Amino acid sequence: MSMQNDDELQPEHQQLPPEVQALLRQGRKAQRDLEAANTAKAQMELQVALERAGVPDHPAREIVFQGYEGPLEADAIKAHAEKMGILTPAPSPASGPTADEQAAQRAILNAANGAPAGGTDVDLGVALRNAKSQSEIMAIVRQVEGQPGFKSRDGFIGVLPEF
Repeated sequence: MSMQNDDELQPEHQQLPPEVQALLRQGRKAQRDLEAANTAKAQMELQVALERAGVPDHPAREIVFQGYEGPLEADAIKAHAEKMGILTPAPSPASGPTADEQAAQRAILNAANGAPAGGTDVDLGVALRNAKSQSEIMAIVRQVEGQPGFKSRDGFIGVLPEF
């Protein structure tokens, strides 16, 4: 109905006194205003619920939720948004690496970054480069002398020369 048709009174109401007709028109206008206010309130409640649920400001958000009559709880809104494709489901916590995998990755990263060798391994190349004098070099050689081989930082294994 158009606004003009709403203001027109039905034939049986046209027989009423002008004051009563004016009150009927005011009542109809108040009803229209109330309906518009209720619609605006429902839209605002939906927008607040969308924000609280974490639905992103997607170009299709307004269209997807236009006429949405479901519950305004975060889980229901998220489910509807995921169903419509504007929100991706949260990854499951089990999808990450396990503690063993993380330890293995750490070991690989440490090896790649030249971390010192574990245990009693001697990084001969680094030790010799850092030596400041001939006596320090001889002390390093004596340290590895009885061992069948040694490891360098790069993982090479060598045997000490015999003099």
